[in-house]
Amino acid sequence: MKPRGGPAGALLAEPWLWALLIMFGGATIAILVGPAPAIASWSTQAALYIVFTVLSWRLSTSGTRSHRSRRFWRAATVSGVIYFVAALLRTVDEIVAPGLQSTAWTAPSALFTVGSAWLLAAMLTGLPYNGGLVRRELWIDAGTVMVAAGVFIWTIALTGENSAEGAEEVVWTAVGAVILLGSAFAVTQLLVTGMAPFAVVAGVVIGIGAALHGLERALNPQVMDADDGLLVLVLRLVPPLLFAAAPALERLGPAALTVLQGRRVRVFAPLVALATTQVLLIAQLSDEGLTARSWGTAMGTVAIAGLIILRQDLLLVENARLVGQLDRTVETVGSRERWFRSLVEHASDCTVVLDRHGVVTYATPAMDPVLGRDPAASVGRPISESLHPVDPGRLRSLLAPMLAGSSATEDDEIEARRSDGTSVWLNVIATGRLDDPAVEGVVLNIRDVSDTVTLRNRLWHDASHDQLTGLANRALFNERAEALRDAGSRAVLLLDLDQFKDVNDQLGHQAGDELLRIVAQRIRHSVRPDDTVARLGGDEFSVILADTTEADAAATARRIVDTLARPVTIGAQTVHPAASVGVAVSTDKPVEALLRDADAAMYAAKRRHSGTEVYRP
Repeated sequence: MKPRGGPAGALLAEPWLWALLIMFGGATIAILVGPAPAIASWSTQAALYIVFTVLSWRLSTSGTRSHRSRRFWRAATVSGVIYFVAALLRTVDEIVAPGLQSTAWTAPSALFTVGSAWLLAAMLTGLPYNGGLVRRELWIDAGTVMVAAGVFIWTIALTGENSAEGAEEVVWTAVGAVILLGSAFAVTQLLVTGMAPFAVVAGVVIGIGAALHGLERALNPQVMDADDGLLVLVLRLVPPLLFAAAPALERLGPAALTVLQGRRVRVFAPLVALATTQVLLIAQLSDEGLTARSWGTAMGTVAIAGLIILRQDLLLVENARLVGQLDRTVETVGSRERWFRSLVEHASDCTVVLDRHGVVTYATPAMDPVLGRDPAASVGRPISESLHPVDPGRLRSLLAPMLAGSSATEDDEIEARRSDGTSVWLNVIATGRLDDPAVEGVVLNIRDVSDTVTLRNRLWHDASHDQLTGLANRALFNERAEALRDAGSRAVLLLDLDQFKDVNDQLGHQAGDELLRIVAQRIRHSVRPDDTVARLGGDEFSVILADTTEADAAATARRIVDTLARPVTIGAQTVHPAASVGVAVSTDKPVEALLRDADAAMYAAKRRHSGTEVYRP
């Protein structure tokens, strides 16, 4: 559960921070009023470094953090251990030899320097070392900040009575300057790269702590007099306090600055550094003229100006490279656009784009050969005027979802009329792209599939019709019968030619085939267009009558028998065909059962020579 009150509430709810503040307050009181202020200061620093080490180690083992973040906090754990050992040695020094000042090359001082260098090296791992202009600009910008910090250290170290006058003071100043410059560089990379392995607030706190520690090291020989020694001991608690607070603050701040914020820092940081050194130089020249201090400030100012000029030169070179790259990119894009346009204009398929109202906004030249219409004249007109579908509802059903905003892809085969009136079958693929800013329409890909549809229909006809008579075969008969299973009252007529075998025997099979074709035509003309007429095999035919009555079915059977009885001339012979028809009518029986009933009725008609018989159970 997140604390209320935003970042401030989260800060107040962090127990480690309260513990650190209480520790700092207790140590301050012990330093100011206690009998052993130096021991209180150094022992508290050791305790704070223990807290820093423990919290850093916890972050380094957290499974929710990135690899780079865990690596940095592992390095911070190592630095914390080094700092703790150094502070512990100082505490022992104060207990064994109170008031004795250690030189810069004592073990504690060396450990503090190594720990700071190790921590700063870990901070620098966030830099983008992948080369290029970004890396060069970063190093130049960081260099300007480092030079400005060096000028500052130079100015402080050589100010009035605090000027470095001995080897020990020079060493302290050099060590402090190195630490402070490294801290400034680390904070700079944190701000400008947006790639730091820690939260901004934690990184800034660590950077400030390292900077204050470096400043204290640089000024140590000048500030350890009797009058302000207690205050210095209190101030020495600030860097370890900030170090210990950084891991606790790590999870409270944003992961990094935004790219825009980083760019702003990179633009203004060198200019601020230059302005600062210029102000220092002017103040020193007006106050003391040309001295060692003002000469150092002047050289630092010139160095910063040179770095800024170098940075601008690099930007000019990079801008020229980018302009050339842009020109090449534009040429490549133009070439690709011409290539794509050539493909579209010479494609055999027609591509059409519709707006949300179904009006043509674009059509490729292939519209002319596919639909026989001018693509330019079609723009601004409804697609139905260009396509002229035989079934307009089918086209509307295809386009409706895409025109309503769907981004799906649907396709259908639609019969249309070309401009010359001829029929053409089209495969239309519709894709919704109304929500695509580059298209803002429905894209149709239209292909002439007339040959494919004709071939498919021919194959289907051959598979479902009798080759001799052109009537439905048994497979299509069964399919139509299944479709009429729930169609209400229906009838099945089963017909068989009488003495057909004699025709084959006397006149030959060719005459028999001709007779079967004539019989098929006469049956077809004797029933309604929607009735199914099928040749089941040999001289056996069947008719399915939908939505009929027994009287109508019997009348149809009689009409068929009368029609077939008309003489037929085959070659030089006249044939008098005759047929027997069985009729079965029902409202609930399946067609298969009706076919069996009609078969029984047909044989009854043959026995009675009645021509037709209606099945009665």
